[in-house]
Amino acid sequence: MLTELLNSAEMNPNTIKLWTLRFTLLIKLKLYSTADVEMAMFGSLDNCDLYYEFYHVEHPGKKGSIIPWSLRLLWSILPLHCPSAGGLYGALDRMYGLVYHLDQALLAGLPYLQEQRVIKNKTSLLIQVAGALAGSGSIQPAIKLLKQIKSDQPDMAVPVSNAIIRLYYQVGNIYKGESLLGEVQNKLSEEEKEMNNGFKCIAHGEYNEAYQHFARVVNLNPTNAVASINGAVCLLYLGKLSDSIVQFEGASKISLHPMLLFNLVSLYELKTIANTTKKYHLLDSITSKSDWEAFPFECLRL
Repeated sequence: MLTELLNSAEMNPNTIKLWTLRFTLLIKLKLYSTADVEMAMFGSLDNCDLYYEFYHVEHPGKKGSIIPWSLRLLWSILPLHCPSAGGLYGALDRMYGLVYHLDQALLAGLPYLQEQRVIKNKTSLLIQVAGALAGSGSIQPAIKLLKQIKSDQPDMAVPVSNAIIRLYYQVGNIYKGESLLGEVQNKLSEEEKEMNNGFKCIAHGEYNEAYQHFARVVNLNPTNAVASINGAVCLLYLGKLSDSIVQFEGASKISLHPMLLFNLVSLYELKTIANTTKKYHLLDSITSKSDWEAFPFECLRL
């Protein structure tokens, strides 16, 4: 019904709010292809009917785009989830296009509060870019970008440094990781310190010590699924398959992330041929959640 209403309505600032809500829900439900098809009608979000000047009668004297920042951000990250929209490179192209427009706005000069809002939007966008790069395995470009964010936004130095440290450990650059860790160690929480020590031990190949650090993190914060998952991986590297499965099962009670469940199912298959029952138990856990309709069940390999 909402789709019919929107398709029959003229594009204007009010319908844009409804479209933004719809796209937010579609992406929340992981209906990426549907979002991509419907978002295509907006082109690159620069059509003439997407500016207040087009509606000069209803909004006399008002200038600028009617597209809210939240919709631009959704549009830019959609290709990360939808190959038909361009995949990683499509997302990076859109993100850097938005960065360019934000830079142009800053160069043009803005009132203080508006300028701070634009800077905040640019920073959040660059963090999205860094995350996309790191997720694709482009660690060095991600580190370079995070260093730029750290330089431009000193108030974010600690969390950004923490992200850089973990990326250094991920690529095995232990020296730089430890050097940067020394700069922020005293500003980190106990949980963050243990996480970093765990990643450092993994980089050294010290899986038993890494597991101990991640176990301490879980004791400090039982909802830390990342620590629980990394602890399970360490147990697997130590040859403790059964213990690793138990750890993954514990993590699945915190998070039903598809990659976590894919790894757990792989371990079930590695341990025994009779694994279907355990897979169905996972299926029951998923379908008991309110948003199970959007879950990628193929990760269970039933």
